[in-house]
Amino acid sequence: MHNLEVVSARMLKQYFHQRDALIIDMRSQEEYYQEHLPGAIHIPYENEEDFYRLPREKNIILCCERGSSSLARGKAMVGRGYRVKSVAGGIMACRECGMMH
Repeated sequence: MHNLEVVSARMLKQYFHQRDALIIDMRSQEEYYQEHLPGAIHIPYENEEDFYRLPREKNIILCCERGSSSLARGKAMVGRGYRVKSVAGGIMACRECGMMH
C-alpha cells in the first residue's frame, strides 16, 4: 500500500522532467490558462473520474491553489493504489518560488 507524500514547491522541481511523473493542476480552466506549472496537465478537481484514468505506474503529483484539495484527492487515490504526492501550499507556494508560466 502506498502512502500520500507531501512535497514542498521547491522539491516539485525535481519532477518537471521525469518521465515517470505526471504533474496535475487541479484548478479551474481559467486559472490553468492564466498560469500553470511547466508541463502540468489540467484536470479540474470536479472531474473525479478523470483522476482514476491516470496510469497507476506513474508518480502523480497533484497541485491545487492552496494544497487542501490535492490532499483530499490524493488520499482517495492512494486508497485505490496510486502513487501520489501533494504539493504543500499548492500553486501559491509555487508562485512564491517563481515556478509559474
